[in-house]
Amino acid sequence: MPEIPGTHATYIAASLRNLSTATGDAGDHEIVTYDAAAVDDDGDAAVAAVREALTAIGDPDWAPHIDPLPFAARLREHRASCADARRFAQTMPAAWVRQLAIAGTPGQAREAIGSRHAAGATSVVLAPAGREALACLDSLARALPPRPLNR
Repeated sequence: MPEIPGTHATYIAASLRNLSTATGDAGDHEIVTYDAAAVDDDGDAAVAAVREALTAIGDPDWAPHIDPLPFAARLREHRASCADARRFAQTMPAAWVRQLAIAGTPGQAREAIGSRHAAGATSVVLAPAGREALACLDSLARALPPRPLNR
């Protein structure tokens, strides 16, 4: 699975501010986020499942995603202290993982999706993370709000 770092709410808000400044337009923009995602009744299991998808988030290329976060400096320090990207992702605090991905119980995942929408995302794409990504689709669907039946 390709690495898909998270598009946390802080990054979305900062990006929209930069876009408005650059274009002089605060108009309607289509903002689509792509987030590594795992949903499980055991929130810690979901966090564990999504870690592998976050290995690249400590690389310098991802600095624009990290810079708006209050823990950006600590994240960089943590990456520098780890022998490799895998160790970095496996040992970063769960609170960071939850901000950088959609990971947790169905309720926690809905909250993370909601925070992205509240920050300005018009669509939130969930990229299944874990060893059997396609098998995770049913669990990801549990994070979506129920839709009324059209009759």
